[in-house]
Amino acid sequence: MNLIGLLRRWFGDHAGHERVAARDDTGDNGDNGDNGGNGASGPNARNIEQAITLHEAGRLDEAEALYQQILQRDPQHAQALHLIGVARHQRGDQRGALASIDAAIAASPQTALFHFNRGNVLNATGEARSAIESFETATRLDAHHMPSWLNLGRTCMQLTEHPRAAEALWQAFHLDANVPGLRFELATALIAVADRGGADGVSSDKRLHGEAAALLEQHWQEAPDAIGARLMLAHALEEQGHWTRAAEHFRAVTESDSISPEARARAYGSLANCCNRLGLMPEAVRHYRAALKTAPVGTPGLSDTASAIATGLAYDLAVTPQQLLDGHRDWAHRFAPRLATDAQSFARINRDADRPLRIGYLSPDFRRHPVSSLLAKTLEHHDRSNVEVFCYYNFPGADDITARIRRSAQHWRDIINTNDRDVAGMIRHDRIDILVDLAGHTTRNRLPALARKPAPVMVEWLGYYCTTGIPAFDWFISDPWSSPEAQQAWFTEKLHRLPHTRFCYEPYAFLPPVSDLPALQNGHITFGCLNNLSKLNDEVLSLWAAVMQQTPGSRLIIQAQALDDAPNRERFAAQAAACGLPMQRVELRGFVALDQAALAYHEIDIALDPFPFCGGMTSLESLWMGVPVITLEQPLVAGRQTLSMLHNVGMEDCIAADREAYAGIAVRLASDTTQLAARRAALRERMRASPLLDHAGFTHDLEAAYRSMWHAFVAASQG
Repeated sequence: MNLIGLLRRWFGDHAGHERVAARDDTGDNGDNGDNGGNGASGPNARNIEQAITLHEAGRLDEAEALYQQILQRDPQHAQALHLIGVARHQRGDQRGALASIDAAIAASPQTALFHFNRGNVLNATGEARSAIESFETATRLDAHHMPSWLNLGRTCMQLTEHPRAAEALWQAFHLDANVPGLRFELATALIAVADRGGADGVSSDKRLHGEAAALLEQHWQEAPDAIGARLMLAHALEEQGHWTRAAEHFRAVTESDSISPEARARAYGSLANCCNRLGLMPEAVRHYRAALKTAPVGTPGLSDTASAIATGLAYDLAVTPQQLLDGHRDWAHRFAPRLATDAQSFARINRDADRPLRIGYLSPDFRRHPVSSLLAKTLEHHDRSNVEVFCYYNFPGADDITARIRRSAQHWRDIINTNDRDVAGMIRHDRIDILVDLAGHTTRNRLPALARKPAPVMVEWLGYYCTTGIPAFDWFISDPWSSPEAQQAWFTEKLHRLPHTRFCYEPYAFLPPVSDLPALQNGHITFGCLNNLSKLNDEVLSLWAAVMQQTPGSRLIIQAQALDDAPNRERFAAQAAACGLPMQRVELRGFVALDQAALAYHEIDIALDPFPFCGGMTSLESLWMGVPVITLEQPLVAGRQTLSMLHNVGMEDCIAADREAYAGIAVRLASDTTQLAARRAALRERMRASPLLDHAGFTHDLEAAYRSMWHAFVAASQG
């Protein structure tokens, strides 16, 4: 804020009249009359009034001459010392300005304005940390001095101390909401704090995003950078889960003629993210592609955008296996060639085929997450005489599951703040023999590090459902049911099929007991699906409509977080109705906390699996809760996960080869509630006895797979 512009305002506000007050409001020096001093009468008062008038007119030399006359009569005259400092600051003499203002503070230490202007001088010299101290002193002395709060907030923002900045800017805004630009500075600070995390230190703080959105909702057009303010508003709405409203703003930004390619690309990417969350995956992929096409070369995050395209293709029934493979190869074509590592980097590796192996697992999901439910027991069952385990963790937060997995590993590496090149170097330095990636192209992947091939044998497993398309990867771990023989054509990796299942399940301890069959009490069959809304396309909904038509009186529960967005809920309800679903018999539910979500199975008799991307953890939980899942066979892993589970528990009768068979299975199961109740009561023990929960046997098979891969590497390198 302009210092001289504040002179009349500050003294005027505190003196109670419009012009600069002759008396210093601290009153410390009293009224010394004609003898000088800081009093309200006598020559000093007249000279101060005249000097300030000259000062405000820009006649600094004349003003300073009058200030000096005052100091000749009273060397401790605080106002004159302070105003000389202001004049010197304006001339660029910051050292002289600081000395003069410090002298004014020594003479009148309780005057907030002196500390405020000291902070401004320190900012001009690049001493922002000391400037903050001066501004804070000013606010303590006068909590109503808006400029001190404002400059404190701005300086904290400069040092990226966002919580302190938000607090100070909020105080300034409370005192004067009409300061130009302040509303948008405050919103920026609030969003920065909110993005740093909520109570868990990872997820965003929706309350602060809500406050930022309230500041911007009706005012973004007034911002100096209206497009930037609108992007902030859209982001704040997105983080609150108002994805439809956020998408409207992001879409409008993409259509603007007055934005940079970088801003347009960001808007396309965020619009795609919203569509993803709303369950509109094909539309999301279109916008991700637009972001990738629009962004200038070298824009950070482009590999993540390309990964989002690759993952999104698996949800689209219209995408062929070849197109899915091509989408993944496109990532490799864009990013992998520059990252590949010379194979000579493995020249010194001990090629003893039967020595203990150094196995590295890399994931962002060593926490309460579906991946950890399929991994933790395996890590605990590893034969330490056969494998030495390294875990590379790419996530900022941790919980009790993180601690458990960390105890299971001989070596732990936090890599969230390590760049890709150094992650690759770390893996190479650890002399990892087999590096197992558990994320693929999903969020927080480290594929740019892994494309450098930091280990001689590279494996994709567990957290991903497609080929990576990256030449650095050698193997993809699957099973006979997830990957029949013809599937190899759609992988750049070699498929290694474990004998029974590609993953082994550990149910959450908080999952409730199996309930009695709801239909016995309700008098009707209740179908259910707790999958991501992105998996529920028109073909799925139309098939479910046929199922309900053939099972009179049946009901359907659909539970998905995307249904919390009210406009999206209406959109999806209209879509489902258009596909023939009798909406008076369909219940749409939104987000349910993890430890409560499975209680829905106490109301569900039969689960309906979507396609082409079927259930994963939802199918395992459904079976554990005694609820059979009807699945439609698909060509690729993403659509065969439930099929594999059903084979492993001996429930092949729930696998449909076509849509007609799918509906037929539903009708058959629904027509015999006695048999359905018996199946429900026995299913949990059936799972316990299956390969799906045989953690020791599964780990033995997995270690045998690693040994086979290592033998293949040794043989190839010696040949």
